[in-house]
Amino acid sequence: MLSRRRFLLGSAGALGVAGAVGVGGLLVGQDDPAPPPQRIPAPRRRPVATDAVGTVEWVDSPARGRRVRLVTVLPPGGERAGLPVCLCLHGLRGNGTWFSGAGNRGLLGDAWARGVPPFAVVAVDGGDSYWHPYTRGDDPLRMLLEEVPVWLRDRGLATTPASGDLPGEPALAMGISMGGAGALVYARERMRRRRPVRAVAAVSPGLFTDWRVAARRPFAGEADWVAHDPLRFAGELAGLPTGVWCGDRDPFVDAARRYIALARPEVGAISPGRHDGVYYARVLPDVITFLGRHAHDGAVSAGGRRVG
Repeated sequence: MLSRRRFLLGSAGALGVAGAVGVGGLLVGQDDPAPPPQRIPAPRRRPVATDAVGTVEWVDSPARGRRVRLVTVLPPGGERAGLPVCLCLHGLRGNGTWFSGAGNRGLLGDAWARGVPPFAVVAVDGGDSYWHPYTRGDDPLRMLLEEVPVWLRDRGLATTPASGDLPGEPALAMGISMGGAGALVYARERMRRRRPVRAVAAVSPGLFTDWRVAARRPFAGEADWVAHDPLRFAGELAGLPTGVWCGDRDPFVDAARRYIALARPEVGAISPGRHDGVYYARVLPDVITFLGRHAHDGAVSAGGRRVG
């Protein structure tokens, strides 16, 4: 670990900076199939009682061949013993700190304050390769599967898993845009290893219905895209609690509708909105509630049957 920064979530200074930065920076052509997700606008006021404590660290990732940020966000008090972990995957041109932005922290704090079962949020830097190996020496999926559990165990997180989980493994997975697709890929890999997550959520998932569009993203070829396309393996996640949210004016909405039709997830919500922070702020309370509902469930078997 090279550096460590602790912050009190919800401080006035942090809110002001995050709010100013969060609503800008989305300069993408309309034909771009995956505009980078905006940060959620920071709330103007937050009750001190709902503030949470988080940590941002730099850790070495041999799988990615570089240092990456490891971000954690915990409920008020910072208690971590027995707390399930949700692995959160960022979108295109983002990094792990997307999930520690003031807007996200406010939504998490509000959810926990109103009684949503608590869980820890953990995020890492995954690059822009759609959370799968693309560049030689850079394998973000291996980082998630093999290195993240070690980092969590070392920090006392996910150390008392439910039946079927291994110490250090996240119980939940969630992602935004590119990270939404990545969360589904991660859930499939956990299913294949017979250690499924308890639930997975994909918000505005970066799915492609046509190789001609997907070809503009970091895939080695059509076969690589097909191998990592959630629309092709939707059936493998049958029985796993899944939630999908997408705005009706999002460039990914047609693909999201197709995924919902194929996978028949527990939650499949198409509602007014675009691929932006305003939409995320609107739906993330529902996403957090969905994840909290399953955070303390027993494990799910590789066949989709709950075992605990």
